[in-house]
Amino acid sequence: MKRRTYLATATGATAATVAGCIGLGGSDTDEEADDDDETTDDGPLELEGPDEDGTLDDFDDLDAWTVVSGSMTAESDQAVAGEQSVLLEADADDQQARMVRELPEPVNCSTVNLGLAVASEETITPIIQLFDDDGNVIDYRATIHPGGLQRCNFGVARMDSGVELTEITDIHIAFLSAEDSEDRLLLDDLYAVPRPEDGQVMLQFDGGHESIESEGLPILEAYDYPATVFVPTDLVREDDDAEGDYLTEDQVEELDDAGCMIASYAANGQILDNYDEDDQADQLVDAQEWLEDEGYENGARYFSYPAGQYDEDTLELVADTYDVGFAGHHPVQGHVVNAARYPRLLNPDVEDVEEDLERTAKLGGITTLCYYSLEDDDTVERLEETMGLLEDYVDEDELEVIMPDDLETEYVFDGE
Repeated sequence: MKRRTYLATATGATAATVAGCIGLGGSDTDEEADDDDETTDDGPLELEGPDEDGTLDDFDDLDAWTVVSGSMTAESDQAVAGEQSVLLEADADDQQARMVRELPEPVNCSTVNLGLAVASEETITPIIQLFDDDGNVIDYRATIHPGGLQRCNFGVARMDSGVELTEITDIHIAFLSAEDSEDRLLLDDLYAVPRPEDGQVMLQFDGGHESIESEGLPILEAYDYPATVFVPTDLVREDDDAEGDYLTEDQVEELDDAGCMIASYAANGQILDNYDEDDQADQLVDAQEWLEDEGYENGARYFSYPAGQYDEDTLELVADTYDVGFAGHHPVQGHVVNAARYPRLLNPDVEDVEEDLERTAKLGGITTLCYYSLEDDDTVERLEETMGLLEDYVDEDELEVIMPDDLETEYVFDGE
């Protein structure tokens, strides 16, 4: 598909359209700021509990934004909020694109995550940076693969220790580009979504390797933590005599009896975007039906993308088949705005987990940790050490371990 044609293609998986902007005080002129109902002398503007669908800027008025690297162009062919979106193009020399908005008054972002609707032809990581008046920053990020324009779940990837989230004065939207590349990002609908007040952690295992039961289950039971095990259903072995190193039917049952949720890793566990749309659908439906037939109905509602890969067809099929799909990247998530691809950390290093758990406990939000095979000692050791770190927070009631049905029941953003 040609690049320009791709970015002009309309998609159905978008947030509801709204008119106008909320929360940011309109444009940046003093006169307009004084007239804005959201701007008061009583303190910073509040972004908690976003109105309607949470849109803060629909980019219909680009005068409030300044490009400091690359270029931005209004695109009227597609829009999630308002009448147009923005095509942000990287400068090959700077290897980035960046647009900036200075706010007429400080805003309070202490209880929300910010995000965007985005689309790109390449795998790319859009960044939303919020700065306070002293230049301290918090980064929200979402890694996306090629697909249509739709809201993405952004997590907190970095935060300066001194950032004052109740006094945010500048918003940057940016992405980095590969050397000698002129990547492009279509974006719209800067939104705010609530972040759970208390820190939540989900534990997951991908791929269905037998070491999940032999090595992972004893660790989970030692700490009394539940987890979700995503299995390639066609590869579950009948018994130990069957060839291979995937979980057996008895091992899957033992994991279920121990409180784990058994969920879908597609039928054969292969990267789905290697298949055409019909074959992808078969992989998703066959796995779901196997789970239901074997008595794992609860887990049959949830899906993990093999190798974290997908294309536009995959996303649409997962949205039609499962309640939540899990992909990769970025901790400290807010409420779910795109249930087809909710992020988690894959095989994280202990050092990174330590920082992410601390940030989750401090800010609230949801961080999901996912591990693949546990057949090597290093991965088992990392899992054990991570569970020990998690236990310290759980014992102090600073973090709670939850499951996908908790996520779906309590933390799907519905605009209220």
